[in-house]
Amino acid sequence: MPVPRLLGAAAVPLALASTLLTAGGASAAGSTDGWEISLSGESPAGSLMSVSSVDADHAWAVGRKDGHGVLMRWDGHTWNEDTAPGLPDVWQWSSVSAVSVEDVWAYGTVGRDQELVHYDGTRWTGVRTAGPADDAWPEVPIAAVPGRLFKGGNALYTYSDGEWTTFTLPDRVDIRDIQALSANDAYATGMRYPVEGGHPMTYHWDGTTWTLLEEAPVPAGTEVDKIAVESPDSVYVAGWAQPDADPPVPSVTHWNGDTWEDVTGELADLYLEAIVPDGRGGLWATGTDKAAPAFANPVFWHFDGTAWTREEGPTTSDGETRWPSYNFYDLAPAGPSGGFWAVGDYETPMDEHGDTSHHGLIERSAAPEAH
Repeated sequence: MPVPRLLGAAAVPLALASTLLTAGGASAAGSTDGWEISLSGESPAGSLMSVSSVDADHAWAVGRKDGHGVLMRWDGHTWNEDTAPGLPDVWQWSSVSAVSVEDVWAYGTVGRDQELVHYDGTRWTGVRTAGPADDAWPEVPIAAVPGRLFKGGNALYTYSDGEWTTFTLPDRVDIRDIQALSANDAYATGMRYPVEGGHPMTYHWDGTTWTLLEEAPVPAGTEVDKIAVESPDSVYVAGWAQPDADPPVPSVTHWNGDTWEDVTGELADLYLEAIVPDGRGGLWATGTDKAAPAFANPVFWHFDGTAWTREEGPTTSDGETRWPSYNFYDLAPAGPSGGFWAVGDYETPMDEHGDTSHHGLIERSAAPEAH
């Protein structure tokens, strides 16, 4: 999966308003003690896959609706579709990474082709990318920092000064997530497939090349596809397994610079889709809750460095209430004071024809109380 997105662990958001947020075209927002709805209901977004912010007043979220890519922008008050010129028509935008208000990157796909675009504060411009489109996992991650862009997929690519460098991966390895602390310090994770019998793969970039770290000790059958970087001595990788028809079994491991430690603890019954450092030595995690009995509420888990606690997010006024229908796919800091964005989608109840709708969903956490 921050201020910018790839500097996710190092920075955290500006004080959040305690008032309820609404968005252009969104239904009335709800809130809980810790989280509030910022976008829901009828909006340009049907599902949102990635979010990145540079401060409390500037953030971008990307996804799709009705077969077309959607790029949303936060202006400090509401989320609206980005209308800056130059965006090509794609099937979906799957990753966004913002370095500053004049340096934002987005990656998307259309058919078997890929699109990489850059925003300079005025317009979006297409940028030649490296390597073929990833047919296995079209949701290719990108991570931008001053002076360098990182791209994953079926190889590890770095872009600097208008030139791409390709680091070839072993056969059947696919990189699913990247985060960077600087142009010379980045981390990437993914899998050597197939999942059953495969191996999690975590790489470190030192400014010159990528080096494979020791294998993270996750349970067999776990697909590792998320990474969160706090510092060179604090890196988390996460994923989930699903034995037979049982509930999903999430897994989180922590790298201290020398060894891995399993910190999954109480975390359970979650399709784990997103993690982000909390800026205080802990971690936020979310995805799709599958705890029994099944509830429809959004769910967030927080790790304080020792134990996990489960929090429910607010539900929308038009969301399904009879089974889990809320999904989050990315988390990112929302500015410099401690709040976070969560983006995804939710399902509405079936209508008289048996049809349901999916709406894009953005929730934001309150900044932590000072102690």
